[in-house]
Amino acid sequence: MGPQHPSTHGVLRLELEIEGELVNKVTPHLGYLHRCFEKHAEAMQYNQVVPYTDRLDYLAAIGNNFGYALAV
Repeated sequence: MGPQHPSTHGVLRLELEIEGELVNKVTPHLGYLHRCFEKHAEAMQYNQVVPYTDRLDYLAAIGNNFGYALAV
Protein backbone atom coordinates (compact mmCIF):
# COMPACT_ATOMS: atom_id res chain seq x y z
CA MET A 1 0.00 0.00 0.00
CA GLY A 2 1.37 3.38 -0.75
CA PRO A 3 2.40 6.06 -1.03
CA GLN A 4 4.01 6.43 2.38
CA HIS A 5 5.15 9.58 4.09
CA PRO A 6 8.99 9.83 4.15
CA SER A 7 9.00 10.40 7.90
CA THR A 8 7.66 6.92 8.59
CA HIS A 9 10.50 5.17 6.79
CA GLY A 10 11.92 2.58 9.14
CA VAL A 11 9.61 3.18 12.10
CA LEU A 12 6.35 1.65 10.89
CA ARG A 13 5.67 -1.43 8.79
CA LEU A 14 2.17 -2.65 8.01
CA GLU A 15 1.70 -6.33 7.24
CA LEU A 16 -1.49 -6.65 5.21
CA GLU A 17 -3.69 -9.62 4.46
CA ILE A 18 -5.63 -8.69 1.34
CA GLU A 19 -8.16 -10.25 -0.99
CA GLY A 20 -8.30 -8.29 -4.22
CA GLU A 21 -8.62 -4.66 -3.14
CA LEU A 22 -10.18 -5.52 0.22
CA VAL A 23 -7.92 -5.39 3.28
CA ASN A 24 -8.89 -8.24 5.62
CA LYS A 25 -6.26 -7.86 8.33
CA VAL A 26 -3.56 -5.36 9.26
CA THR A 27 -0.69 -6.17 11.62
CA PRO A 28 1.39 -3.08 12.50
CA HIS A 29 5.06 -3.52 13.36
CA LEU A 30 6.35 -0.49 15.22
CA GLY A 31 10.08 -0.15 14.87
CA TYR A 32 12.87 1.75 16.50
CA LEU A 33 15.02 3.99 14.35
CA HIS A 34 18.41 3.93 16.09
CA ARG A 35 20.56 6.98 15.35
CA CYS A 36 23.49 6.56 17.77
CA PHE A 37 22.41 9.85 19.34
CA GLU A 38 23.81 9.10 22.79
CA LYS A 39 27.33 8.50 21.47
CA HIS A 40 27.34 11.76 19.52
CA ALA A 41 26.01 13.69 22.51
CA GLU A 42 28.87 12.47 24.74
CA ALA A 43 31.30 14.79 22.95
CA MET A 44 29.08 17.91 23.15
CA GLN A 45 28.14 20.52 25.70
CA TYR A 46 24.56 20.41 27.02
CA ASN A 47 23.42 23.37 24.93
CA GLN A 48 24.92 21.88 21.75
CA VAL A 49 22.68 18.81 21.96
CA VAL A 50 19.39 20.71 21.57
CA PRO A 51 19.50 21.00 17.73
CA TYR A 52 19.85 17.22 17.53
CA THR A 53 16.99 16.34 19.86
CA ASP A 54 14.40 17.64 17.41
CA ARG A 55 15.76 15.34 14.71
CA LEU A 56 15.14 12.17 16.72
CA ASP A 57 11.45 12.04 15.88
CA TYR A 58 10.23 13.52 12.62
CA LEU A 59 6.62 13.75 13.72
CA ALA A 60 6.96 15.16 17.25
CA ALA A 61 10.18 17.16 17.38
CA ILE A 62 9.08 19.57 20.10
CA GLY A 63 8.40 16.67 22.46
CA ASN A 64 12.04 15.59 22.34
CA ASN A 65 13.27 19.14 22.89
CA PHE A 66 10.95 19.58 25.86
CA GLY A 67 11.90 16.23 27.38
CA TYR A 68 15.61 17.00 27.04
CA ALA A 69 15.17 20.47 28.54
CA LEU A 70 13.33 19.01 31.54
CA ALA A 71 15.92 16.27 32.04
CA VAL A 72 18.93 18.58 31.82
